[in-house]
Amino acid sequence: MSVNEQECNYRIHNEMTQIQIDLERALKNILEQAGSKIKPEKQEELKKEVEGTKQIIERFKSRYA
Repeated sequence: MSVNEQECNYRIHNEMTQIQIDLERALKNILEQAGSKIKPEKQEELKKEVEGTKQIIERFKSRYA
């Protein structure tokens, strides 16, 4: 793999990591701001969906590690 490819892969990996962080922050903000208005079972569903998305991102990232 060339240096240019490695650099590109490194950037993609870092961007995916940032997306995971932003996703987690968004979930936290949603739950803080509207948590009492969202039924507990819907909160759990939302958390599971976010976790599933983070796992998909993690698998994608592994291709660029």
